[in-house]
Amino acid sequence: MLITIGAVLAAFLVVGLRARRRDASREDYFVAGRSAGRLSVAGSLFATAVGGSATVGVVGLGYGLGMTGAWWTLVGVPGLVLLGLFVAPRLRRYRVFTLPGLLQEIYGTRMSAVAAALIVVAWVGVVAGQIAAAGILLAELGFGGSSAWMAVFTVVLIVYAVMGGQRAVIKTDAVQACMILLGLSVAFVCLLQAQGGLASVRDSLPTDALSFPTSDGFRYADLLRLLLLVGTAYVVGPDMYSRVLSSSSIAAARGGAFLAAFALIPVALFTAGMGVVVSAVAPVIEAESALPWLMSNGLPSMAGALLLVALVAALMSSADSTLLGQSIVLANDVVGRVTTLSEARTVQLARLAVVVLGASSCVIASVHGQVIASLMFAYSIFASGVVGPVLLGLFGGRFRPSGSLALFGLCIGGTLGLLGAIPVVDVPHKSLLPVAGLLASVLVPLVATLLSRMFGRETGMV
Repeated sequence: MLITIGAVLAAFLVVGLRARRRDASREDYFVAGRSAGRLSVAGSLFATAVGGSATVGVVGLGYGLGMTGAWWTLVGVPGLVLLGLFVAPRLRRYRVFTLPGLLQEIYGTRMSAVAAALIVVAWVGVVAGQIAAAGILLAELGFGGSSAWMAVFTVVLIVYAVMGGQRAVIKTDAVQACMILLGLSVAFVCLLQAQGGLASVRDSLPTDALSFPTSDGFRYADLLRLLLLVGTAYVVGPDMYSRVLSSSSIAAARGGAFLAAFALIPVALFTAGMGVVVSAVAPVIEAESALPWLMSNGLPSMAGALLLVALVAALMSSADSTLLGQSIVLANDVVGRVTTLSEARTVQLARLAVVVLGASSCVIASVHGQVIASLMFAYSIFASGVVGPVLLGLFGGRFRPSGSLALFGLCIGGTLGLLGAIPVVDVPHKSLLPVAGLLASVLVPLVATLLSRMFGRETGMV
């Protein structure tokens, strides 16, 4: 399997080298020349969504919670449907490169700058989640320590993202999506066959392992929290928006979002199902070690190799698009707002940001060491501060808040989300703080706007 891993990683480097354009413009490097068709958008959205959390993480959730662990991925289905139905047509009206660029058009410079900084910080956690998943997966297969594999994965990720740009990422995502679907499907079928079918392992399962949509360990309150903090990242997310902005038309963006949403359903069920079966045959391992254990002990060699290829592709496709996206935001919407840069300089700065942010993510992954924990850290901060103002800006109409009020809502929501995400902070009902932050980021500017309309004067809030 070590040869397989090396071959897959080398293939990504080759793609990056072949796709590199030394004189790439922002239009080309940031949004692939806005040329992606329906299938390309679908493959890229799907491959971006199915990363470490949807594979290593969800198999671990299936192992610990049962089939309700599938909700981590399933909350992306309504998110992508909403993205295609309502958000994509409005987003495509703006000739911007990034989510903060959209906020610049709607609310002005201050709101865009703060949102850009928040995205850069929060999405370090998203990339860290993919790196942590790669380290856990490859180390458990017996090929060295997790920290060493995190470093190797990060180096390949950085080199590929620096050289390839958005065009190379989208170009390879469709192939990676097919590899992911094929690898997970074959692995799930082979696992059931090897264990004599679900009936053979049912008696060894915890009593509520097959319960759905809720279970003893996963209540409706947990589902609501996932929908608000994770599901909204599919409706308002810098990586999702970069795919819409890279599309050739509204029809391509819509169709791609719908296809990606449909493809997430079997992935969620297969990965959670794998975790459930492993919990019956290996009940004493760590939850996030369930997938590596399966590859080493529960599958025929060919099926295991195919699954390994699919997982490496999933981790790389999700990590490179996320890392590239936050690097573009840092170069274009943070530094680019402070100083005037040429297109060539902005692209160069984005490539440098890939190196810095990729290395930072690797450090966080080494410290955190858990996939779902890293992702929840990022989603809690992002959803609490940014989602509300973006939706109000796109759909608020005559009740759209001013830039100052939207920024006030972002600051309140983001602060609550940060307090709920930082491990060292210990406050009552801490897990509810990110949800409270999301609601505050919507209600505070909305209510203030309604009051200002009612009394016919500005509130003066900044």
